[in-house]
Amino acid sequence: MNVVKVRKNFLLDKEVVEKAQKIIQNQHKNLTEVIGLYFKAIVKEPSILETIEKSANRRTGSFIGMLDGEIGNENYREMKKETFKESEI
Repeated sequence: MNVVKVRKNFLLDKEVVEKAQKIIQNQHKNLTEVIGLYFKAIVKEPSILETIEKSANRRTGSFIGMLDGEIGNENYREMKKETFKESEI
């Protein structure tokens, strides 16, 4: 197996790594294994990256977090135009 050194300035958020480490240890894995599995999954199914990004950026613990992905992806100006048109009727 060939090994590649990513780079010396490969920095990760310490708090996130510590939280993830607890979950990873429950699965009897280590961080290196998990990163390797992550890369294998991306190679086999590139669309998984979008799913992971959505999950990572989802807000939690607040009312607005419950609405993530439920409201839509409309532009503020478009919503304003629609509201104005509806008020004219």
